[in-house]
Amino acid sequence: MENNAGFEGMDTEHLRHWSRPGWLILFAVFTIAALGGAALAGGGLYLGLYEGDAVHLADIVLRMADGQWPHLDFMSPLGVLSGAPIALFVAEGWGIGHAVFLAQILVAATLAPAAIHAALTRLGGPVRFLFVGYVLLLCLALVHGEEIASVAVSMHYNRWAWAVSYIVLLLVLVKPAGRDTPRLDGVLIGLGCAALALIKMTYFAAFAPVVLVALVMRRWWVTAAFAVVSGLAVAAALTALAGVGFWLAYLSDLAIVAASSVRDQPGAALSEILSGPPFLAVNVALLGAIVLLRHVGRMTEGILLLLLYFPFAYVTYQNFGNDPQWVVLVAVTLFALWPAVADERIFGLRPPHLAILLVGILAGAGYGSMHNMLASPLYQFGKANASKVPVLGDRSPHTDFLASETRMFRARAVTNLDGPGWRLPAEESVGPAQDSAGPEDKENESGTLATVNGEALPYCELNRGISAWLMSAARDLEENGYAGKAVISADIFGAFWLFGDLRPVHRGAPWYYGKLPGIADADYVLIPTCPVSDRARRVFLQEIAKSDWALTEVRRTPLYLLMEISASVSDGKARDAR
Repeated sequence: MENNAGFEGMDTEHLRHWSRPGWLILFAVFTIAALGGAALAGGGLYLGLYEGDAVHLADIVLRMADGQWPHLDFMSPLGVLSGAPIALFVAEGWGIGHAVFLAQILVAATLAPAAIHAALTRLGGPVRFLFVGYVLLLCLALVHGEEIASVAVSMHYNRWAWAVSYIVLLLVLVKPAGRDTPRLDGVLIGLGCAALALIKMTYFAAFAPVVLVALVMRRWWVTAAFAVVSGLAVAAALTALAGVGFWLAYLSDLAIVAASSVRDQPGAALSEILSGPPFLAVNVALLGAIVLLRHVGRMTEGILLLLLYFPFAYVTYQNFGNDPQWVVLVAVTLFALWPAVADERIFGLRPPHLAILLVGILAGAGYGSMHNMLASPLYQFGKANASKVPVLGDRSPHTDFLASETRMFRARAVTNLDGPGWRLPAEESVGPAQDSAGPEDKENESGTLATVNGEALPYCELNRGISAWLMSAARDLEENGYAGKAVISADIFGAFWLFGDLRPVHRGAPWYYGKLPGIADADYVLIPTCPVSDRARRVFLQEIAKSDWALTEVRRTPLYLLMEISASVSDGKARDAR
């Protein structure tokens, strides 16, 4: 078989026995049962990191479980499939914690046949198991990567999108061995690309052009036709369910995020991803793989990997943590195309030896993230008896969705120590203190303060105790006559409705990126005294100042200012028209 050259020396009866399809199917079933079962056995989802993202997820999932659509009913750059599997189980009465586990098992079970097909037709020997196992791990892990030994539901959609990307890219990177299946390949590629667009558009925008180029270069016209028809069928079905307006709203949300000054990048700069020291070895390994494949006559595969160089970097840049999750795919591709030529040298090494070196570098670059994902379901057992409390509070039915009491309900903030009473420089000459809040503070180094109706608001950022803040604000609003009202927050998070008898804001943003999403449906704007993001508060109030909406203060507490929203006199719009 063409793509098994690297395993010729291992081609024994024993190896052929373990390469039979039945063993691969059994392995996939065992992997799903083991990882999915380990997560379920913990009795709940015990978060150790990124609790703010947990609130963000709960906001999206509970809206969708109630029948709301992303983009149409609330603003989000994430596609409908990023939350739909979890919302499906929440709507059936499961708590969010167990719904996450069941959704991940559902995603893994859905992708397993496609991953097995890709492995059986493109790979040989034990590499089949590596590929299928890693795709399923991306579906079932309880952390997005990094090297911090903990559990985090954050960015689950990135893992799912990588799992789909692995299948789609392997189908075009490596030619099938033995009998071709162009129709089935095309259907899987088309459905996979559609799934990427509906999970997170970044992946579709990065990889779909390379997939198209690959199909044209290989002259796989039947595969291309079935891919296009399958992708369009998904788009047509979704349009029938949600309407044409769904796509227009999706594009609008993506445009807002692309122009956002609230969170311009989630981690390292793109230039650092492409050439910075932390990523130098793995990037050199990718370039080495391209040179190696071109040298041994794999011209098409070398060109396709070269075309993937920037998309790999861009997706890594867009994902918090900046894990180069593509390394296993490149290693698997090298295994599939293992060079058998041994009489020529590249950089002083024979091709097989260079391939071993490159695979070693790729494995080293991805080991920390892979190990963390593999062990993450087991972390649940160590957290079950720890001091965990429901993320959404005791009044929530989702008591299986838990996090550290210290991190969720003991508030900690960063603020300035300047001005009267302090023997420190005044704020006009020194910007706010920088803390672990990270890149979001950069814009405020000039000392610019958020203002509302001419009043400057002191700099402050809440970096611990998000649930305590949202719960306290929600209950204060309830107790003072604002129950049932739609309250929008001048902050990153504003899901007060999760913690009290308040109405979710139609077209509001579970995570604020910019503009004024939901303002037309909100009754009040709540301006936190100490927001999670000072930049978000500042940008929101700047947008208000530029708009035709006026704010009138109706309540002031140590926690917040509550402002009633009305149309400005110059605009003349009736409030009912909102």
